[in-house]
Amino acid sequence: MQSKSINQYLNCSFECSCGRKHQSLFAHFIFEPNAIQKLPELLEQLGYKRPYLISDTHTHEIAGRQAEEALRKADIRFASHILKSPENGDLAADEHALGSIAMANDKEADIIVSIGTGTINDLGRYFSYITGRPFLLIATAPSMDGLVSGVAPLIFNNMKITFPAQEPLALICDPDIMSAAPLKMLAAGAADILGKYNCLLDWKLSSIVNDEYYCDTIADIMRTAVDQTMESTKGLASHDSKAVSILTQALVLSGIAMDFSGNSRPASGAEHHQSHYWEMQFLFDGIPAVLHGTKVGIGTVLMLELYNMLAEMEKPDFAKTRKEISSRPSMEEWEKEIRRCYRDGAEGIIALEKKAGKNDAEGLLKRLSVMEEKWDEISALAKTAPKSSEIYHVLEEMGAAKVPADVGISRGYVYDSIRYGKELRDRYTILQLMWDIGKLDEAADKLVEKYCKES
Repeated sequence: MQSKSINQYLNCSFECSCGRKHQSLFAHFIFEPNAIQKLPELLEQLGYKRPYLISDTHTHEIAGRQAEEALRKADIRFASHILKSPENGDLAADEHALGSIAMANDKEADIIVSIGTGTINDLGRYFSYITGRPFLLIATAPSMDGLVSGVAPLIFNNMKITFPAQEPLALICDPDIMSAAPLKMLAAGAADILGKYNCLLDWKLSSIVNDEYYCDTIADIMRTAVDQTMESTKGLASHDSKAVSILTQALVLSGIAMDFSGNSRPASGAEHHQSHYWEMQFLFDGIPAVLHGTKVGIGTVLMLELYNMLAEMEKPDFAKTRKEISSRPSMEEWEKEIRRCYRDGAEGIIALEKKAGKNDAEGLLKRLSVMEEKWDEISALAKTAPKSSEIYHVLEEMGAAKVPADVGISRGYVYDSIRYGKELRDRYTILQLMWDIGKLDEAADKLVEKYCKES
């Protein structure tokens, strides 16, 4: 079962009205029962003879054994490395896991095959990229939007960093396996896509304030993915195969959109900054990981609340805002807070700010002038944002986490993620705008009071 909207983007290249040429190497999307049995045929079609299979304890049982058996029957030599899944939480996509894959590497392999969806996918496509070999993915759950993207968010030196990675030539999905995935994984995939409501707003906001490149064609692809997902959410709780198929296609579209843009901008905004910040805190504290999409869903509720606030806001007194710049925390005070929040990862954040200058007075003054001139356009954009309560109720209907406390994210971590999560990336979002106009601390107080009821 394939969507026409996906078929038209397989192995495609076209000149876009945005002035850029978009292309995708992703050429084969196999979504059908017993799809894994087509692995040998697909490898032969693509011209590869010796795959290196990468899985973890769970995904090997779900699909890895099938892939190995299919290869043996076809008399295809292969190497297989199974990463050990932790007893609690999920496997981390970090330098330790990557090192394990590298140490078990079959240097004679001519293609990398990841068997899994989240961490295994990220690790496999990055390993493929750095070793200069093509990549193929066998997905086991529709739990995240990076199925076919060309970037990989990995943890390095306690920092969540998005690295360039190898886009898959093909994606193999067995609908029976995808539909049988735990509900929390289905909900995480849907929540990851719902986050695009916010990231598309952030992308457009940056094009208004910073004149950042923006493409309507890519944004429309992303909106299609969101619309498809909204159609699927009610069926996910019962593992409805049609709903899972729709969600899977939406996740694929999201990856295609990222490939066309050359980065994760169409699929990652302030809601992802929240997720990444919380993930880092869990790592620091030795707390079992929470699915990426689950955290993104919670972050989406919070960030849409900021857009809802912005939609109701009167035009700021920009002259007053300019005068108050000198009273803002100094760089020394900011660095002290960054070291408190980011701990072992603080030096990377500080280095990023010194390079990007997101918080420099000169850049702030320039942005304030643009915002003053274009406030009506900014306000109109904010008014197009869905109500945060709508996304909250959709998450609730899926049985997904809705607020930070649902997954053990503390009140203090939420307050800090709203105030300092923006420092993770040199990317303009609603968080930076709120900081620019001097309203971020006040907004953090309101969000924590509303969504973090625990003491």
